[in-house]
Amino acid sequence: MAVVALLAVLAGCDSGPSDEHGTKTDEGRLIRDWLMALNNGDYDHAADFFAPKALVDQGIPYRLRGRAAAKLFNSGLPCRGELVKVEDEGERVLATFRLRDGPGGACDGFVRVRFAFRGDRFSEFRQLEQEAPNPGETI
Repeated sequence: MAVVALLAVLAGCDSGPSDEHGTKTDEGRLIRDWLMALNNGDYDHAADFFAPKALVDQGIPYRLRGRAAAKLFNSGLPCRGELVKVEDEGERVLATFRLRDGPGGACDGFVRVRFAFRGDRFSEFRQLEQEAPNPGETI
């Protein structure tokens, strides 16, 4: 029996309520899958995760007019990242990413993005302002 459970884990089967990032919801898994496409440079596939007229806000809100705009948005993200935390907020999901170098050059630190969904696509992508480090914190 233990061998069957181990094989299920190695095969990637969902044997529990959450994965290593706490993605207990389908929404969390969508975020993880979008990030995988983005990190692989597959901007065409990354665009598939955005609903038509999705709202993007990285300080200045705007709507993605269509798939071409979603592809352009994804290809313009300067950093790559690793999903470190997903928090279910009811109607929205807050994801925390650890940034790493990407096509825009050197990147580090963390970024939080609040996602809303329409079906299985992002209807909102709201990047939150970075919090100032605590006094004495190493950055």
